[in-house]
Amino acid sequence: MTVQTERIPRIISMTNQVGGSGKSTSAVNLGAQLAEFGLTVLVVDADDQCDASVALGYEYPDQIADQKTIYHCLTEKGVKLTEAIVPALCGPHGAAGTKVIDNLFLVLGSGEMENAEQHLTTTMGRELWLRNLLEPVKGDYDVIIIDCPGSLGLVVIGAILASDEVVACIKPGYKELRGLTRIEQKIEMVKDTFGANGAHANLTGVLLVDVPTHRSQGAVWDDGKKMAQETYGDLVLPAVRRSTKIPESYAHQKVLLHFDRAGEATADYLAVAKGMGFKRLAKR
Repeated sequence: MTVQTERIPRIISMTNQVGGSGKSTSAVNLGAQLAEFGLTVLVVDADDQCDASVALGYEYPDQIADQKTIYHCLTEKGVKLTEAIVPALCGPHGAAGTKVIDNLFLVLGSGEMENAEQHLTTTMGRELWLRNLLEPVKGDYDVIIIDCPGSLGLVVIGAILASDEVVACIKPGYKELRGLTRIEQKIEMVKDTFGANGAHANLTGVLLVDVPTHRSQGAVWDDGKKMAQETYGDLVLPAVRRSTKIPESYAHQKVLLHFDRAGEATADYLAVAKGMGFKRLAKR
């Protein structure tokens, strides 16, 4: 007799201390690639900008009738994470022609997450907030990707504590690369402080996004790429090139894989997935 065992997912936080660094774009497009591989993937939108939710079909998650979001799960006693999980969509929610993306799911974000830091400061066990929410559902997924806000506050500390891996998404400039030191320090602080609570995440990837493809766009960018490779070596993942298809796909609320399947940016995220050690599964 075959005994069904619970999955042990890879839980990955996409981080940076500032916004506009490609975290949300990378979270949803990496998630879509892994879902295409046959993995069951959950994207957690923990950013009050809600970009991951928009990209996966839900432009106004706080306005969906009778639908819970991650903020309800954080602030209302008894609300389970399953109540905020929805299927990822290819196209706007409720629009004609919009389809469900197989194997890809989303914890709906909320603009109210801008108040999360204030709420957490008075919450017992505040750093464990996301780990506690994920615990009952994580066995349902092969991969969980957390789209973090552009800060290193309590929301992000909770995400790091809940994760196995941290991927820093950055643009390849000197200033951005300097910021990686703070991310590394935060990861070590979380492990040192909460190791007894199971904190064990490491920085496992540096993902360069919005990388120019022409020399005319500046030697600073080339220097940034070289610096990243010299400092972080094998942690540097295949880069994502600058592409007009990335903002276009977001505007259409379709991930790149379903908006521009044969495009360069789509190929870049496929390379990222493979660079992180993911492989296409045989059909279950």
